[in-house]
Amino acid sequence: MLTALWVAVPPPAAVPPPPVPAPATAPTPSAPVVKVPPAVAQEMAAAIVAVNKALGLESWPAHGAAPCVDRGGEGTMAKDVSAADTRRCAEGALASGFPSLGKSYALAIAMTSFGPSTIIAVGTGDAAGFGAYSCDPGRKCLPTKMQASTKWGKRLLDRQQKACAETETLWVPAAVRLCAP
Repeated sequence: MLTALWVAVPPPAAVPPPPVPAPATAPTPSAPVVKVPPAVAQEMAAAIVAVNKALGLESWPAHGAAPCVDRGGEGTMAKDVSAADTRRCAEGALASGFPSLGKSYALAIAMTSFGPSTIIAVGTGDAAGFGAYSCDPGRKCLPTKMQASTKWGKRLLDRQQKACAETETLWVPAAVRLCAP
């Protein structure tokens, strides 16, 4: 005859698991920029607008902006504008209020035989891979990712390539020329 004897044994005390050592942290490569810092994005757009107004590009003269270059009257391009006049006007328009110019972006002013035609901003540093271009009054000239897989990104890449290919393109600041290798 077998009898079962049940004995109440208290459960073992909960023992915390041993601490897991933290994995060694290897330096991680810097992640690609996903978005331009807001202050830089606003400054890039404001720089484009300031130079557009100063040079009388897009339709700024029709909106009351008085350009610092003489093109021969509103809506005409009867007079040629030199590269020196274009640079003087652009640098004057950017004289203050653009601390990231040359650090986070540069401007390329495309020149034609009669003067400046358009402006693009090309990002570097914390805005690398992004760009913005001239736009009409009332539109935002916000930075866009420069990539061939999107309509606007492809346009920016094309404009950057054209700006880099033309020897007459003015870069502001002059020492910064952001061209793909």
